[in-house]
Amino acid sequence: MQSQGRFALEEYGDRNVLTTWTMSYEQVQKQSNEAAWLLKLWGFLDHGELWYKLVAAASKLSKKVDVPTWLLSIAKDNLAYTDAVGLLSSYSLADAREGSNSHSMHSVLHRWCGQLVEDKEQHVLGCIAAGIVAINVPSESEPEFSKKRKRLLGHAIGVSAWLINTGFAEEEETDVGMIQESTYYNLGYFFAGEDRQKAVKMYQRALQGYEKAWGLEHTSTLDTVNNLGLLYADLGRLDEAEKMYQRALQGKEKAWGLEHTSTLDTVNNLGNLYADLGRLDEAEKMYQRALQGYEKAWGLEHTSTLSTVNNLGILYAGLGRLDEAEKMYQRALQGYEKAWGLEHTSTLITVNNLGLLYADLGRLDEAEKMYQRALQGKEKAWGLEHTSTLNTVNNLGSLYADLGRLDKAEKIYQRALQGYEKAWGLEHTSTLDTVNNLGSLYADLGRLDEAEKMYQRAL
Repeated sequence: MQSQGRFALEEYGDRNVLTTWTMSYEQVQKQSNEAAWLLKLWGFLDHGELWYKLVAAASKLSKKVDVPTWLLSIAKDNLAYTDAVGLLSSYSLADAREGSNSHSMHSVLHRWCGQLVEDKEQHVLGCIAAGIVAINVPSESEPEFSKKRKRLLGHAIGVSAWLINTGFAEEEETDVGMIQESTYYNLGYFFAGEDRQKAVKMYQRALQGYEKAWGLEHTSTLDTVNNLGLLYADLGRLDEAEKMYQRALQGKEKAWGLEHTSTLDTVNNLGNLYADLGRLDEAEKMYQRALQGYEKAWGLEHTSTLSTVNNLGILYAGLGRLDEAEKMYQRALQGYEKAWGLEHTSTLITVNNLGLLYADLGRLDEAEKMYQRALQGKEKAWGLEHTSTLNTVNNLGSLYADLGRLDKAEKIYQRALQGYEKAWGLEHTSTLDTVNNLGSLYADLGRLDEAEKMYQRAL
């Protein structure tokens, strides 16, 4: 095995295991070319779960790039795929997951799979892996979006790491690139809610490709520009965000017109940006333009209409126009409950906003009910440690502090702080807001030394 020079023997204490894997792989090669290649492809994906629909996406990919015959044969035929992965399983190179039609692989065995790939095969298999993962990226409007997203996460992390570390450079060196702009775009879309820095890199690559292939004013180019604006806004890079939005808006107005829904989406995004920048008059104008356009295009109860209604509620709350804010929130909430249901994340975000409003109005019992409803729903939809869940946790802490329930407030703040530190880091503004809240709480409790530490850290 050492003489082959391809297997990192020093990584494995039990050479007999490695020899067994190699012999098993050689037997698989003799019996099924498809199974042997599938094992190599798997090395570019995640070891946790492989299922037919993921691999079957190669059929769609073949319409854009050349896909090897061995892959098409199993992508177009579930039985052929089952035979291939079943052969791997029979040689203990894959494990059938009980109660599902998927397979997994031990992480150490998975790393070994990467050693099977020859240098000339690396780029092709990496591009294919990225392509099929990107095609499987779910839209937020799809049923069971969160479940599908979670299932795909490991694969998306794996292929994006390969793209960033190797694929970008190799594509630039290749005369004919195998990675479609849509692959970068879909991965950017996937990571926008997971890893914004990674999403920016994907969207930037997509933008370069679209500009080269379609031009500066093509709608695909402009969609990517708009999404980059969203990411820059989330990252606090507000000047860059405004430039992206303005570019997208001008292009969409020219391509589609003033009242097209895609144009209105960017108008709404500009409203959000101006609100974050404190340019509230401009924000209101953008929201009102978007709202009127959505109502005309989609109707009063469409989710895009309701999203802008909710944004206006936030704006009016910030301006102290609390009665108008409540009307907007109530309209948005009733619409979301009807359109999405009681437990949809958009519904829950509006519930949380109503909680904030009721707290500002001194209607604390109503505020607590809203926060508790939002928290239970977010924990179920996103989990205990999601930043949106933690925002509601922090809001509950502030409410309990206002109600004089200080021990309970401390527990809630501590939970929010630990979550923010893990999600955002020690110096993120959300983390520091909670640190400051703890300082105020400790001051009210007379624990002045602890209060000073919190204030100093926040400062």
